[in-house]
Amino acid sequence: MAPLPGEALDSWAEAIAHRTDTYLKDLLPALGVLPRHERLSPSRWDWSGMPTDVELESIAAATGIASRQVHRMTLLPYDQLALVLNPRSRRVDQRLLWGRARGSRYCPVCLAESGGRWQVSWRLGWSFACLVHNRLLVDDCPGCLRPHSGYGIPIPGRCANTTRGSEKHPRCHHDLAAAPSLPFPAESPVIQAQHLLATCIDTGKADFGIYAADPQSARVGFADIRALAARFLMATSRAADPMSDTCLTRGIPAELVKRLPTQERTSRYPGRPGASAPPEAPSTAIAVLAALNILNQAAFAEAGRCMRTLVEAVSLVSPQAALTVDTWGADISPLLKSVHLSAALHRRPPSEQLRHRAVTSAPKKPPAESGSSTRRARKIPTLAWPGWWLRITPAQGAFDTIMRQALSAMLLIVGSRMDKKAAFTLLGSHLNSSHMSRMLRVLEQSDHWDAVQEALTRVSDFLDNTDSPIDYHRRRHLDYDELLPDEQWHSICRTAGISAGKQRRAGVVRAVLFERLSAHPTPNTTPRTVRDHKVNFPVWHTPALAEALDDVARSFLDRNHLAHEPLTWEPPATLLDGLDLPGCDPHTVDVARLHQLIRGQSQSPTAAAQELDTTPEAIRYLLALHPAPTTQRAAHGWRPNAALSYAREALPPDDLTHLYTVQQRTLQQIGGQVGVSARVIANLADEYGISLRRPREPGHNRTVHIDREWLREQYLVHQRSVADLAAEQGISASTMLNRIKEADIQTRARGGRSHQRLLRSDTELQHIPSPLRPALAGRMGRTRLELFAAAAPYESLAKAAKALNVVDATLRSAIRRVEVDLGLNLIERATPTTPMQLTAPGRRILAAIRAWQHDEEAPAPAFSATDLPPPSEPPLTDQEDKIVRPDVVAHTDVQ
Repeated sequence: MAPLPGEALDSWAEAIAHRTDTYLKDLLPALGVLPRHERLSPSRWDWSGMPTDVELESIAAATGIASRQVHRMTLLPYDQLALVLNPRSRRVDQRLLWGRARGSRYCPVCLAESGGRWQVSWRLGWSFACLVHNRLLVDDCPGCLRPHSGYGIPIPGRCANTTRGSEKHPRCHHDLAAAPSLPFPAESPVIQAQHLLATCIDTGKADFGIYAADPQSARVGFADIRALAARFLMATSRAADPMSDTCLTRGIPAELVKRLPTQERTSRYPGRPGASAPPEAPSTAIAVLAALNILNQAAFAEAGRCMRTLVEAVSLVSPQAALTVDTWGADISPLLKSVHLSAALHRRPPSEQLRHRAVTSAPKKPPAESGSSTRRARKIPTLAWPGWWLRITPAQGAFDTIMRQALSAMLLIVGSRMDKKAAFTLLGSHLNSSHMSRMLRVLEQSDHWDAVQEALTRVSDFLDNTDSPIDYHRRRHLDYDELLPDEQWHSICRTAGISAGKQRRAGVVRAVLFERLSAHPTPNTTPRTVRDHKVNFPVWHTPALAEALDDVARSFLDRNHLAHEPLTWEPPATLLDGLDLPGCDPHTVDVARLHQLIRGQSQSPTAAAQELDTTPEAIRYLLALHPAPTTQRAAHGWRPNAALSYAREALPPDDLTHLYTVQQRTLQQIGGQVGVSARVIANLADEYGISLRRPREPGHNRTVHIDREWLREQYLVHQRSVADLAAEQGISASTMLNRIKEADIQTRARGGRSHQRLLRSDTELQHIPSPLRPALAGRMGRTRLELFAAAAPYESLAKAAKALNVVDATLRSAIRRVEVDLGLNLIERATPTTPMQLTAPGRRILAAIRAWQHDEEAPAPAFSATDLPPPSEPPLTDQEDKIVRPDVVAHTDVQ
């Protein structure tokens, strides 16, 4: 009796026993197969899984079948592929690769077509669908609801179980070919998944999805599937409705989800779902599909995103199991660990994501330090390359220098274990780890964090694989004290046709050159004015100055034996192609239009940035890279005096005439407004034919006649300031002060009380009744007086506050402030038996307020709670308390 293709050894033995009408336990010794333990029944005797070589030869000799064919009918061909056989016990190891110790699933249609013959592949824990008829395999007998097992004389296609679990009772003999099974179309994910597993077994390797670039053995692939499927079963075992999570069941057919048993049979490891093969085919199919939804992705990043849902679900059950991938199995591949890192790193700090290279195709733990970070540091400037930094940084501003240093340090921690502080120290920066953390938060919150990570990773890989033309470590330790001496700066100014300016301008240019060559931030010892004005250098930068400064920089490097190095260098911009970065791309700006704006009416990087829809930092970068010519003629080779040309463009004849003759501004004032010297403005006025005023002769201030009565009236009555009077008479403020003293006029003290705003306030107080002036000296004084007058007719301050729609505490604070300012007690507060009453001084003050309002023809007092400050007045001192309490000090006259 020949075995069928793919038939199991036990199925073939049962068919022989049925044909010879022999008990199976009597047939096996005739085949040369003996029980390994005495009194072991064939139902508990796994003789067909892993027979010995002697047994194989005995079966072949007894049946006339070749031993290699008998070998194919056992589980031996699947060993170390889809299961693991224990060589000592000759049984399937259930702890590894979802091995099934006993029993077999089956396809009812296959049983009907083959006359009850079983396939050996149905015994695998990975078998859940029939690839011939595209149906889900059946687990149990529909009659006794138990797995089929062999007893007595087998009847192919019939269940041999006893009806009550004992051999003394009748057999079930239910027709297994009539068992219902769930069909699927050939393109269903269930059938495709079973095809994929069968291909892995046939070829002995896993080369799908994430394994395409790095194929793994079939055992490793099945170990990865088991690890993910086990975590899926763990996540769903604790949920009230496990299949309600559409994210976990994505890609799983709904009809399969409905067939999932509500209660699984008792597992060998009930506390560890998925540790052994699921007893039901639907559970196996769903778990395998959930795992393949992750592993069958073409890219690690996409697989990691698919795995995040599973990690989040597992973390609700066991946070440790979700984050510790090493506990998922000893045989899992490094590729699965990379996918897990990609999925779980989003829960970790941004620095850890960079260390593990989370956005790469294969995230992994950083290796131990081997000197690679030190080599990379020599290729990285302390201040990140400007063109590259502008693309990555979402918003520039006050933290530009910090961000540039942090980006350079981030390149060091990509794929390494280097500490944040150590990264800054290696680059010669004085920042600490808190600066790095803050800048990482800025980048992470920009909604472009993945693209930023990709950019940092690409640049770090480029630096590791490419030699940089500049050794920044050496550049950081050069001596820059002799860079651009004053004599050389003045020579450059004469050659380039620009003004040397004050000493600060030379310091600004020197700081720019230092930062350009060393790629290091300007030292803190540099004057703050120089550091503040350094940002404006690109505005007055010219091509002639740029050429001269390049010569200075080249000579400096040559003197330091760096003739082989370029002045500056940046990684290729193509490294950032295809990335949605948060910063701007300065190379998309029209440089010609920028030059027109910066030398035209804009004259400001901020204004030019608004016009060109970019950032001021990008404008400064482009102007440093492509200096704006002073005029259009200068762009064609004619180079006039740059400062005069700049002033000519900024001040047309009508503007200069208006400023000089109408507004009477000096040459120095006009030059300061434009940014050139007074001599340049004088030359421009001569070019326009504007007659300049002659300088005042010595003693001019002494010859000016000032009427003493006019001076007394203006200074004392009108309360005008000395500077105001001096400007009107065309003399200096010191001369005007001397004239006031010569006129025997008492001068006001210096300080805040002499400011014009307070002087005007004092003048206005002269028209207010004298009893009220002390209360009007401060801010909101009038509002407080009007509030007192409005509250006076009421029986209590509480009723007054309610009627006037004012907070009670605000009203009490305002009235107490008036009493303190006037030094009087104005109101007798209400008691439970007596209403509120005005004191005699209070009535006089109220009358003064009414008279003042009548004289001004003022309407009814108009105030609101928003006009007053909050009731935060300090408590009265002892001295103030004596002033406002009539029982301590007698009332004084209002005057």
